[in-house]
Amino acid sequence: MAGNYALRTTRSEDLTFVACTLWLIVGLGLDGWAHRTRPELESFWTPWHAVFYAGFTAAAGWLVFLIYRRIYRRAPLVGSLTDAIPPGYELSVVGLGLFAVGGVGDAIWHTIFGVESSIDALLSPTHLLMLVGGTMAASAPARAAWRDPSESDSPTLGRFLAPTASTAAVASAFAFFFLYANGFNNWPMQYEYIPFESEVLAAYGVLATQASTVILVGSVLLLLRRWNPPFGAFLIIYGVIGFFMAGLDGFTNPWQVLAPVAGGLTADVVLLRAAGRSRRWRAAAASLAVPLVMWTVSTIAHQVAWGILWPPELWAGQIVLAMLVGYMLSLVAFPPPAPSEATAALATPATTGAKAMAASETAAATAESSN
Repeated sequence: MAGNYALRTTRSEDLTFVACTLWLIVGLGLDGWAHRTRPELESFWTPWHAVFYAGFTAAAGWLVFLIYRRIYRRAPLVGSLTDAIPPGYELSVVGLGLFAVGGVGDAIWHTIFGVESSIDALLSPTHLLMLVGGTMAASAPARAAWRDPSESDSPTLGRFLAPTASTAAVASAFAFFFLYANGFNNWPMQYEYIPFESEVLAAYGVLATQASTVILVGSVLLLLRRWNPPFGAFLIIYGVIGFFMAGLDGFTNPWQVLAPVAGGLTADVVLLRAAGRSRRWRAAAASLAVPLVMWTVSTIAHQVAWGILWPPELWAGQIVLAMLVGYMLSLVAFPPPAPSEATAALATPATTGAKAMAASETAAATAESSN
């Protein structure tokens, strides 16, 4: 769907919508913190749910206002109600509807089955429906900028702030729902590894690191598909994710912020230093460097805070594995050219010139024979 870009949202409109979705994410974090620190909660009606649903109401209300504004101000360009939806926000209408259905369903679910407090809360069908709806809505500013042909491929940080914050909100939501696989709180490393006896615990720790790698490196590769992101974009995205995750534990584990910030800064530096290289090369470099720095910093922080009883094969091996996972993701996002593309890239100016000369000679011979 191309969209009518005469109705495109302004930068301030996008930033306001981002603020509403971040409000929603803050409410999600407060609710998660409450369940982690107060397992006795057995009610749907809590202050944290109120913040959460107030953020949803603000986002929905702002989107309705944006639609109304376009009907009121741009009536000649609006043939129907759907025409008034700003380009890139179409899925947000659907997403907010799904979120509302999930919210009603969640209240019913809690009434029947009680209130979840751990991994069951993250896998609740109504919660997952709200995740889908919420991320469909929160991604609108990034989606609108992605589809806008007038958007620069190399924007300034100020111009790129709305897509940056939008990506941070979506990535934070997914990091929250994979809280049971949070590599930044890899507590199994503080317990002694005993072969064949603690395999499951060790496997959990390694897999948690890889799951977090997919979420964070994935955000780099997604934005790199469309833009040359400005310096500082990934520092913001990773910083928001780290701050959000640390907040769930009441900021008792500060390395949960430190390690993601180091990873985001690494992404920014690598992409800046590799400017001029192909996007595929830059993606591969960032996908290797980010996990290396991020998980090395996290491992050092764990050693200082708790001590690490894993053998080097495990704690170092999971860092190398995360680098390989990142690199494989870069190959999926930026695959090698297909044979037809490679052949076209190998065509030389001399070959092109020879073809043009042959075509010219053929045309001249045809004209001569006709005369």
